[in-house]
Amino acid sequence: MQVYSKKIIRFIEEIKKTVKEILKEDVCLKVFGNRFYDRQEKASYPILVVVYNNKSMLGYFDPYFYEMGFNELLMHTSKDKLKDIIRHEIAHYMTYIMHGHNVQTHGAEFKAYCQKLGWGSDVYLATTCLDDGANVKFEEENSILRKVQKLMALSASQNQHESEQAMIKSQQLLLKHHLDAKFIDSKDDEKIFLKRILQQKKEDSKMRSIAIILQTFFVTTVFSRNQDSIYLEIVGDAVNVDIAEYVAGFLNFELDGLWNHAKKEHAFKGLVAKNSFFLGLAKGYCDKIQLLKKEYNKDFCNALMIIEKKLDEAKEMVYPHLRKTKRSHGYCPDAASIGQQVGNALSIHCGITGAAKSAGKFLGFTF
Repeated sequence: MQVYSKKIIRFIEEIKKTVKEILKEDVCLKVFGNRFYDRQEKASYPILVVVYNNKSMLGYFDPYFYEMGFNELLMHTSKDKLKDIIRHEIAHYMTYIMHGHNVQTHGAEFKAYCQKLGWGSDVYLATTCLDDGANVKFEEENSILRKVQKLMALSASQNQHESEQAMIKSQQLLLKHHLDAKFIDSKDDEKIFLKRILQQKKEDSKMRSIAIILQTFFVTTVFSRNQDSIYLEIVGDAVNVDIAEYVAGFLNFELDGLWNHAKKEHAFKGLVAKNSFFLGLAKGYCDKIQLLKKEYNKDFCNALMIIEKKLDEAKEMVYPHLRKTKRSHGYCPDAASIGQQVGNALSIHCGITGAAKSAGKFLGFTF
């Protein structure tokens, strides 16, 4: 997952500065703002840098997003080592620009480019190993995730009281995790996480419905795009992001079945009816959750308000230049009403492990 904090954002800016220096001094390319030009200055490319916490690699270049990623552990390495890793990922970037996707990750083209610039084995092998002790297991987070999934399973109970209690207990557990982890503090090293899920060719009403429902699990959601696909980014605490990914996998599978059943039973036809059904479903589910939260107790609601405020701040930190887009589409009152009823009865539970895993599938990138 990508990771952000005030300290990490400063680290990202430091890496960007070094990238620009290397592009100007070593590669001899023109840099303008957060973009650089090819040698003929006919095309420009973005300088996109992210930090992540995957413990199996030190860096990567993702050609689908024009993105260079660097391990959070590099905040504690030497400047010389960091610079070699940055050169390594720039070499991947340049190799992609010159040759496209049809080359081996560390093949002849990559090696030839490094040799051309006088970058030796310190650069060529820069991202191949980690320091001892880097593979840290987050047992506490895994334990919370398992407990919440068990409560989700109980929320599918036919007993309405048991179902509602399980749903509230799962929300309480997530809130307690936030408070225990001092999520509501404003420290420079307080971390928030980002994961990309639900890659598809274009945005649709089912995807928008899922994005709305996910926000009831204490994450914020943003649609973003690479060269030829759209995907959903979920931002929040590490545990909540993992849970939201699981929920997205369940919903991505479940909502199709709910629409097919409603379409057959009520003779709905066309895209307008489908869009209205899915957005009505999201409203019905969210209304149910909000009502349960309000009825529980005042302290619970106050804690929710604090967390929601911090999520808004997190969104502003991760997406400082986010632009809002307006969507206009037709509306079918009957389909929306049926969708709202279905959403009000919807329970999210365990059992769609494969779908959940596929929901978070990343596009390929080079290391």
